[in-house]
Amino acid sequence: MRIKLFFVSFLAIFITSNSGIFAHDLDHSKPMMLKDKNYTEYWEQFFYLSDGSLVTSQFLIANFPWPVGKDHGIMLGTLVTPEGELHVIKNGRDLGKWGYNENALDLFIHTHRLKAFKDDYSVHLENTMGVVDLQLKSDQPAVDHKSFSSKNGFIEASFYAPSLTGSGNWQLGPEAGFDPAGPVHNIDYASGFGTHVVMTDKVDNLIKYWSRIIGVGREGIKPFLSSITRPNSDVDTILKLFDGNQELDNFEDVDITYDNITSEKDASYPQTINISATSEKGSLKGSFKYTKKLAHFNLTEHLNFFEKSFAKSNPSVTNFRYLVDYNLVYKTEEGEKTLTGKALSEYTDIMPAKKAPAKKRRRNRR
Repeated sequence: MRIKLFFVSFLAIFITSNSGIFAHDLDHSKPMMLKDKNYTEYWEQFFYLSDGSLVTSQFLIANFPWPVGKDHGIMLGTLVTPEGELHVIKNGRDLGKWGYNENALDLFIHTHRLKAFKDDYSVHLENTMGVVDLQLKSDQPAVDHKSFSSKNGFIEASFYAPSLTGSGNWQLGPEAGFDPAGPVHNIDYASGFGTHVVMTDKVDNLIKYWSRIIGVGREGIKPFLSSITRPNSDVDTILKLFDGNQELDNFEDVDITYDNITSEKDASYPQTINISATSEKGSLKGSFKYTKKLAHFNLTEHLNFFEKSFAKSNPSVTNFRYLVDYNLVYKTEEGEKTLTGKALSEYTDIMPAKKAPAKKRRRNRR
């Protein structure tokens, strides 16, 4: 059972495929359940909570190789407390112990559930590590990245909810060291987003870097940024401004640069992201500066020795999650505004698997 759970949680991020490279329109309400040998699809949610904690969840369905098998579901989540303690919440199940609604987004995997009704969403995570309950709302329409194809597959990436806000609570359980459970932490405000992705090739053949940023807090104009750098160095960037639940502006011509690059083991991340963009209404220029570390997350670091031996042939995916300060100047015909505040940021660095050194052939002595 332990071996099987490893395959589910690790290959969920790095699964490969020999499927075709045809693009598909995403239906955000249910999984596509493709027959491709290694089809992978997931809904991923990120939230910064008003108490300073971070909650992420990934509801994933895929056709895995042996010993896991086809039509498998996994929920891989993390909870970072205000003190910076990282807790991993994960479970994998065969079809029947996970399922979905054909007519609306209502996806459950074991005791975890992602559900939507019109503009209302709920996220429930629950196992012995902890419990998270969030009730959320999003009025924005979905935002899509461009389709991208590699030699052996494709990726479709979309924000089914570019901005999610709400409230809820979380509680740590016995696996986190409590007997039977820790105190309930009530959250009066949560800010985040929801992403929907389908991919059918190794992730390092589809994405090199992915930066996602969204302003947090109740008041003011907030930025939304998602920028994917492909293996061929093409850049696909979405940049918007939200004013409450309304889209204030959408920028088509965006220049983005990464400065103050910091290396950590086999990965790296920027400490400053600079943007310069124009739209039909005006221009936006400024920077995002990393100020507070929330988590550096690489699944490999949470595997035991036996599991790591299987992971050597997979790409390395490191997620750098930070609270950032933004300082942006927004110019239109009506005048100039300086936008400042806090934002939730994740920068994902993807590295191909290291090639094993060639074994030297022993020569027989004569």
